[in-house]
Amino acid sequence: MFKKIVILTVLTLSAILLLPTAAHASQYVTTDSYSLSRPSYYHNRDTQTHYLWNQQHTAKLHNTKYFPHTTWVAQKTALLQHGTHVARYYYVVSKNKRTAGWIWHGFLKSGTYRKQVLTTDGLSLSTALNATDQNQLEVFAIKQLQKDGYENNNHLAMMYDYYMSNHLTPDQMSMAAVIQLVRIKNLDADKITTVNLPAITNLAAAIDPQHHNAKLETMGQGQLGLKIVANVEKALVANHDTTYVLYPTASGNLTNGQISFTLYLYE
Repeated sequence: MFKKIVILTVLTLSAILLLPTAAHASQYVTTDSYSLSRPSYYHNRDTQTHYLWNQQHTAKLHNTKYFPHTTWVAQKTALLQHGTHVARYYYVVSKNKRTAGWIWHGFLKSGTYRKQVLTTDGLSLSTALNATDQNQLEVFAIKQLQKDGYENNNHLAMMYDYYMSNHLTPDQMSMAAVIQLVRIKNLDADKITTVNLPAITNLAAAIDPQHHNAKLETMGQGQLGLKIVANVEKALVANHDTTYVLYPTASGNLTNGQISFTLYLYE
């Protein structure tokens, strides 16, 4: 009887001593945590259940399933290690600032939530492209890019306007010189990237991928604006930038004209 008591006591003590080790192994350890230099916009990847956690990953704060139309603003990022597994998490806050927490990045999709995905751009362009049509395309692109979380940079626009109004190019006068001359604050020439996007030369195909009916763009049923936005977003993602200035140049007509793009990106 005494031996049984001793054995049970030893087993009980062993189990107690092992508990802290087991608890430690189940913890999430935060590494490489830092605030993002600028907020990034996301929405839910799908309608399934995914949770926002506290940073220690010990408490579920919110279920994304109940926030299907929410745009999340990522403010911080961190690597969370659980045993040998390491994953990237974002600290996100809802746009109305009522909901926040840490979530695995794979449960999010880039861009703001859009209730309705556009199938046409709704523009009514002239058959022979002119300055008014070019302006329509630019305004449409800026609005759609803003909805997707990309910001039109006013400081870059000021710099570009100086070049245009004085018929200059960056080869003739450096960006740094223009920034200093115009006294543009919060703009560093070393952080500006210039991208010349591939021109859209087959406008009819961009307007109507199925039948190449260019007239649809004169009736608000074309897709040319959507094509422009898709090209710009592709460049933004490839360069890991969220602020930009876009200048499309249209020439010719809707049947056999072309649209070229100069895109300034700011890190």
